[in-house]
Amino acid sequence: MRVSTGPACPVGIRAPTGPVRPVIGPAPRAHGAGAYCVIMDSSPRIRRVGKALAVTVVATAISHLLLSDGLSLSLWSQASANMGEAPASTGDQAFTAAILNTVLAMPLVLWIGMRLLRERRVYPMVLVGAVGWFITVGHGIDLIDDGIGTLLPLWSLAAFAAVTCLSSLVLTPHPRTDR
Repeated sequence: MRVSTGPACPVGIRAPTGPVRPVIGPAPRAHGAGAYCVIMDSSPRIRRVGKALAVTVVATAISHLLLSDGLSLSLWSQASANMGEAPASTGDQAFTAAILNTVLAMPLVLWIGMRLLRERRVYPMVLVGAVGWFITVGHGIDLIDDGIGTLLPLWSLAAFAAVTCLSSLVLTPHPRTDR
């Protein structure tokens, strides 16, 4: 975040809020010579929670899509069996595959996402996310099992995302001393 202290600093920048560390230095050349800006470095914990929120939202969307598609396949299998056709798989097999796919995808996407964003020590977040997703799906499966295109309750998705994001703060990486 940058805070203007002179007329040549970027426009539309707001004043610092929260725990920040100011670093004073010359403004980029595009903003004029001799102008100074205060460059604010946000807290590493805030950045980590922001990354965790982004990854959790993406992981939830992917896992929910796998769950919804698997459950719709289960409904189609049951419908075709009721009409007398020989389905390629039974509804129970499709249901079990949907649950397994979504529960296995959640920790994998959480871990890969946080590692791509260069975060280390994400194991508690992955563990809490996997267990939390299993619990969230377990409590909401009756609501989405009966129809195609239904969603898990938004309050449970929001609670899952909040708990998973906050669990990213359990083990924060140690600062590197080898630089």
